[in-house]
Amino acid sequence: MEERKTKIGFIGAGKVGSALALLLQQAGYEIVGIASRTRVSAENLANRLGCPVLTAADVARRAGGLFLTTTDDAVPSVVARLGQAGAFYAGQIVLHTSGALTSEALKPAAKQGAFTLSLHPLQSFASVEQALTVLPGSFFSIEGDARGFSFAREIIAKLEGKYFFLDAEAKVLYHAAACTASNYFVSLLACSLDLLAAAGIPAEMRLPALLPLIRGTLDNIDALGIPAALTGPISRGDRGTVEKHLAALKDLPEQLQVYASLGIFTAGVARAKGTIDGQQAGAIRALLEGARGSSSKPAALR
Repeated sequence: MEERKTKIGFIGAGKVGSALALLLQQAGYEIVGIASRTRVSAENLANRLGCPVLTAADVARRAGGLFLTTTDDAVPSVVARLGQAGAFYAGQIVLHTSGALTSEALKPAAKQGAFTLSLHPLQSFASVEQALTVLPGSFFSIEGDARGFSFAREIIAKLEGKYFFLDAEAKVLYHAAACTASNYFVSLLACSLDLLAAAGIPAEMRLPALLPLIRGTLDNIDALGIPAALTGPISRGDRGTVEKHLAALKDLPEQLQVYASLGIFTAGVARAKGTIDGQQAGAIRALLEGARGSSSKPAALR
């Protein structure tokens, strides 16, 4: 790697930017400076790194590898301002860590000769300290200018991660997959907790009661894969149990919608597993589609 590429800078001092900066400094990269929307967040990270707080333009001018770790919405405006300031230069690597945006968002940098990339960690970050733990070994998606791929691969190698390449056209669909697996998983558990509440389970016992089940399911997925890890009434073709569930959910229309929609999809997974045939899958789908259509008024327990 060229010596200049070991000099990296960060614009954005949130969870992702902070964790990346700290880990990459440990891996031997020189952090030339930190800029952030608020002075406090920049100083907090800079103090941990022992590097200066600079303006965004000064960070960009000093960095051989520039990381834009702002919010998604801020990336285009930050890059536009840096472009107007002439802060980019030929051969520089400029990347953002957004899951939804492509490298096209960095066009002002590309116009000034920089190699632009999106480098997205396929991971969920609740805090900086948690991110420092889970980021190493994660998967990353790489999209953008092929001239910057070697830099991206080197960064990921330093983090002991794995990677795959994406076409720009696939980026949003990829991000939707990540949101479904992570964000919607949290929402799904919130729905499950609502049902436990309706069943009279004490509040302090609801999540602890579900966690072993969740961990067991994840272990099964890890060991067996999908669809083999699928269990439950739809996997068995137990239409009667599904009917009982729907009857119990009749006064919880919002939660019924979640149950029915996921059940319709689950019928297809069970069919792929081979534990039900097409006729059974069709009957369960029809039952669930009917229940979903009959429930329209909003309701929530939270």
